[in-house]
Amino acid sequence: MLRTSLRQIEVFVATAQKGNVTQAAALVGITQSAASMALAEFENQLATRLFDRIGKRLALNEDGRALYPKAVEMVERAREMEGLFRQPGGAVDLRLGASSTIGNYLLPQILGSFRANRPGCRIELEVGNTQQVINAILHFEIDVGFVEGPCLHPDIEAGFWRPDELAICAAPGHPIAQPGGAGIEALRAADWILRERGSGTREVVDQMLMSQLGGIRVMMELGGTEAIKRAVESGMGISCLPKIALVGAVERGNLVSIPTPYLQLTRAFHILVHKDKYRTGGMSSLIRLCQSMAAQNSTM
Repeated sequence: MLRTSLRQIEVFVATAQKGNVTQAAALVGITQSAASMALAEFENQLATRLFDRIGKRLALNEDGRALYPKAVEMVERAREMEGLFRQPGGAVDLRLGASSTIGNYLLPQILGSFRANRPGCRIELEVGNTQQVINAILHFEIDVGFVEGPCLHPDIEAGFWRPDELAICAAPGHPIAQPGGAGIEALRAADWILRERGSGTREVVDQMLMSQLGGIRVMMELGGTEAIKRAVESGMGISCLPKIALVGAVERGNLVSIPTPYLQLTRAFHILVHKDKYRTGGMSSLIRLCQSMAAQNSTM
């Protein structure tokens, strides 16, 4: 006879995600005392502690970490079961994470198309750098991740999504932007403004430029593409950014995209899912849409 309830499992998952019972109770929609009782009963039924108490924070111990992926899957399956008899293409509840280029320049259009066919969808999108997205996937804080850099973690399935082109950019009056001004030696000697370490763009730029130019002078590191664009527009230096992020500034004449046929500046975007994550119908539908729209763009 089963003694464990879905509510107890849901409280356990929420506590693991939030690190304390108060926030877990708010997430689940019950009182703190009810959440504390559910968690205590769950641990008693399993005859083991699932958390280490570190001050006011609860952190999963070894047993808790072993149980967590299975508990998350049960909650996801229960949610899908609740919507089993809804109309196909119905509303879904998804938590997504994306590195900045994807989150700011690609996903909004895709999510707009997705929600147009599924009225009432609830989608949370967290934008950070690649490492932050990877960490969120590992801790089951998001369902699907979209990143600009590579991911080799053994617990994450990383599937190729689409290629992306980078371009060196400068203010129109910068010496690099003048005819014949973007030679190898000039690029090596220029002041560069790049993303912070940990971002997918920075990792790829480091690999590409260091291997092809033999070293550059990084004058400034900034935490976002828009901040870098403003700095480059002011003439403080040059940068290497995704072409998709430069379109508006180039059209307005604020920036110049420098032709560099002698450099290879193409990278790959990837879609990440934890290997123990149960793939709901909503997750699978969104991933198929992303792949379909990428294929359409590649043929245009």
